[in-house]
Amino acid sequence: MNKKLFISFLTMMAVAFPATAHDWSEPNTDGVTIYYTDVTRTYGSNAVEVSYQGKWYGEAAGEYKGTVVIPSSVTHSEKTYKVVGIGEQAFAESFELLSVTIPESIEYIRDKAFQSCCHVTEVNYNAVRCADLTLPEFAPFSFSNMAYSEYVYPEDDPDYPDRFWSAYDLRTIHIGASVERVPDYMFYGMGGELAQADYTVRPIKITYSKEGVTAINFLGVPTEIGNQAFRACRLLQSVVIPDGVKEFGQALFADCDTLSSVTLPDDMTEIPAYFFKNCKELAGFTFPSAVTSINYEAFKNCAKLTNLSNLPAGLQVIGPSAFRSCEHIANVVLPASLQTLGGYSFSDCTALTAIDIPASVAAIGNYAFEDCTNLANVTIHEGTLEIGNFVFAGCRKLSKGVVKAPAKMPRIYAQTFQGVDNTMTVEVEGGDESEYAANEYWGRFFAPQSVEETNTVSRFNNKIYNVLGAEVDANYKGIIIKNGKKYIQ
Repeated sequence: MNKKLFISFLTMMAVAFPATAHDWSEPNTDGVTIYYTDVTRTYGSNAVEVSYQGKWYGEAAGEYKGTVVIPSSVTHSEKTYKVVGIGEQAFAESFELLSVTIPESIEYIRDKAFQSCCHVTEVNYNAVRCADLTLPEFAPFSFSNMAYSEYVYPEDDPDYPDRFWSAYDLRTIHIGASVERVPDYMFYGMGGELAQADYTVRPIKITYSKEGVTAINFLGVPTEIGNQAFRACRLLQSVVIPDGVKEFGQALFADCDTLSSVTLPDDMTEIPAYFFKNCKELAGFTFPSAVTSINYEAFKNCAKLTNLSNLPAGLQVIGPSAFRSCEHIANVVLPASLQTLGGYSFSDCTALTAIDIPASVAAIGNYAFEDCTNLANVTIHEGTLEIGNFVFAGCRKLSKGVVKAPAKMPRIYAQTFQGVDNTMTVEVEGGDESEYAANEYWGRFFAPQSVEETNTVSRFNNKIYNVLGAEVDANYKGIIIKNGKKYIQ
């Protein structure tokens, strides 16, 4: 985006959502002066929002200092007004602001409300119906520069640097006892390193923050936590969601790089999409017993997960890419209740050595175990009717491994076992291999090519090849004899 376009963009933003001058000021119970704008025309019943001092933003920068407790109501000229919102840039650049308490009455927080409040260490969030963050795609700007950069200018333009200092001091967020809903994006990006923002959320680049939120405390039980409310709180290490929360948004803890411990309500029925995506320190996780669905990319790139032997007994759905690239998962026990095993669900799980597909899974999604390079043992039961394309593609250990197959042959495709050699053993339940051997795609595992010169190998570029032209490893053992025929081992 060039400078002119960027300025035009900001101009349009300013026209659409103009900053508002304060109408009067009143001290709160602590004696701290708070500035208010009358919004009765919009919200009715003598309503005001907290605003900055002066007729325009920046006229009295830094007017808020220390600890500010916003009241739920304020009296002015013998009238009592309900405090319903925090206006655009109300606290922006209040460099000496240390703590802010947001009351239950707040229904909205406008754009850049806390921008560059660089020394805030604590936010006490008590708002009950605060669902309006003005611009969904720019909603995080309500707290912008508290742990990340606001905009990025062209890197080749010396007049516009691509980084901004940020408020690295924010450590603790208290979700008040009366909060009913934590809005979408409410605390997105509160700290930690992130080089590139998700362009599907907002077109900005985030600075390399080294510090940020480490604690989120629930003082009560909200009924709903919105999409991405805590995403990219990169220094958050543990969190307990209290029992009673009924609705959870997507990507709630995605990109929380240091998150290692999470407790969720036991009656939670699904893990939403992207919920823990890129939580690289999440090594162990106890699934709520009521979970029936683990959705799209819910645990993708959770590199330290090692054991999935504790999947809920009533689990029915493992969605596409749910555990994709969880490279240290070595043990997976799929429950008998499972019905859907989505595409890419365990692809690139390179530590996985064995998998038993329950009979309740009628079809295995495409690429489900692609590039599980150490997978050597697969059990498929009667009831599985289809194994999708590329499901075991790149599973090199299967070339010397075993697939236990049901008597009723499941349908496979040309690339279901792409990259797996004919030397893979297929053990058919009941021993009748005739249907498999006659099949266009299964058949190659029942009629491996015989060779006449049993011990002939060749070398080329320091690699060893057998007489069929296939590369063999350093443990090449020559031939095996099966059913009176000689085969390359």
